[in-house]
Amino acid sequence: MKRTITLIASFVMLIQLSFAQVGTVADDFTVTDINGNPHTLSAILAAGKVVVLDCSATWCGPCWSFHEAHFLKDIHDTYGPNGTDQVRVIFYEADAGTTLADLQGTTSGTLGDWLTNVEYPVINEDPVTLNGAKFWPLGFPTINVINPINGVIEADLYDSWGNDDAVSLAAMVDVIDDFFQNGAVASVDELSLAEVKLFPNPSKGDVTVSINAVDANNTTIEVSNLLGQVVFTTNNELVAGNNDIKLDLSSLEAGQYVVRISNENTSTTTSVQIK
Repeated sequence: MKRTITLIASFVMLIQLSFAQVGTVADDFTVTDINGNPHTLSAILAAGKVVVLDCSATWCGPCWSFHEAHFLKDIHDTYGPNGTDQVRVIFYEADAGTTLADLQGTTSGTLGDWLTNVEYPVINEDPVTLNGAKFWPLGFPTINVINPINGVIEADLYDSWGNDDAVSLAAMVDVIDDFFQNGAVASVDELSLAEVKLFPNPSKGDVTVSINAVDANNTTIEVSNLLGQVVFTTNNELVAGNNDIKLDLSSLEAGQYVVRISNENTSTTTSVQIK
């Protein structure tokens, strides 16, 4: 069976709700990890980070097996803040009755120690605030991959797990790498082609995008809201070297916006806050 379903309550939920969360827009949330640090989905996406959200339970056998394969640790180490800084992994313990001792692996209600050597944030809430119908409609585990441009849940990494862990990890990386290839976020190679800075940030609307271009090219700058709607666009002929492009965003409402800078070969994504 693909999932471990949460007994009677989850069975009722499955009868009532759609089975497919892939292709839908993720509900925004703010959660606090076990170290007291807050994490807001919209803010992470606005910063151009792909979000990998693992919704699991400490008593769930498939969840524990997935955890023990260290897929998310490897992704976090390679693509997280201490790697290429393109991905944010979040572990969400989705059973409200789970205790810190369960996560530490010291009770009979858990399958092991979920915290040792885990550097990405772990969330343990009571009550649970995330919408299970959206984030784990088939039960546990569900490993949501969320697009930073439009907030859409694009894939479930659990579906990539096969008999060979090395092959499975490569398949999971390929899923995430699709964002780099389709321009949703910039790959490491793309980022190395030009240095991009945006200031001031936050701004009242007068924003400068500074691009140190490798060569002359035509570059498009698009500003989108968190719904993925383009609210500002401009095309610019760049020269090799430093280019300062002035943007007048004073007509935009206060809030967080995604800024995508692209030409025919490369793209990168950052964010700006209008106040």
